[in-house]
Amino acid sequence: MREHIIQKVSEELADEGFAQVLCAGMHSCFDIAARRDFLLLVKILENIDALGRDEARDLRNIAAMLLGSGFLVGERAKTFALEDGVVYERYAIPAGNLGTFKMILEADFPEIRKYRKLLVEIDGERMARMRRERGLSLEGLARILGISKETLYRYEHGKTSASEEHVKIIEGVFHADMRRPITPFARSPGMQERTVLTRLGFESVRARSAPFDLVAKEREEKVVAGEEADRRTLTKRAGIYQKIDDVLRSHSCFILGESKRDELMGVPVIRKDEIAELEKARELLKLIKERLA
Repeated sequence: MREHIIQKVSEELADEGFAQVLCAGMHSCFDIAARRDFLLLVKILENIDALGRDEARDLRNIAAMLLGSGFLVGERAKTFALEDGVVYERYAIPAGNLGTFKMILEADFPEIRKYRKLLVEIDGERMARMRRERGLSLEGLARILGISKETLYRYEHGKTSASEEHVKIIEGVFHADMRRPITPFARSPGMQERTVLTRLGFESVRARSAPFDLVAKEREEKVVAGEEADRRTLTKRAGIYQKIDDVLRSHSCFILGESKRDELMGVPVIRKDEIAELEKARELLKLIKERLA
């Protein structure tokens, strides 16, 4: 079933003009990396509740470092099936079923979010403007709507979502659509960590559940690297790295304690003693590019 969803997601991305790399088959917080006019990292599970906290953290941090967005595609949660046109959430990763994912790719953004209950994003600026045009105070409109003034204030300032029931009441008062489409591909801030590349001026984060072990960037330049690991996995990783740079717009490499080789299947190998002799990020980038030549 999961394999079928992965295939369908890949087909939808291809239909919408995304270049993509499949990372399924590896233990990874994302199964597909895809790029059109933006980078999208997609995790696919039958049950979205199967995404663990650590995997979600890695997906958030990697997407933030690479200036992209993460999304989780599934068919159900533990106790219910996912509905078309509804955005769910798992550890701050937006999620939806295949139908919702297809809608979003086509820029037909959903209007309903579910976190414990169905919620709608209100166009607070429009509501506030129409309230003032009618000469209504916050307190006066709150009384008409049967909600607290504090809740209405939070609606108008985009500080909270509204229940479907409240939205229908508000739309009934103003005789207007007050729903704001949900754009789940918005970028979120990530968390930086100290790595072997920090001293050179890179911002960086560890990727504990990805095909690579760390992600780093310095201005517009981005590096994904595999560090000292089970050497039996290096060849498999190298096959992914060869394909992934164009989609991630990154420079990939292996950072190893010891190696007699300067490359592995076309992927540059940088030794840790070489990094110790470097002083700036651009020196590492130059070394990676030289070993690609």
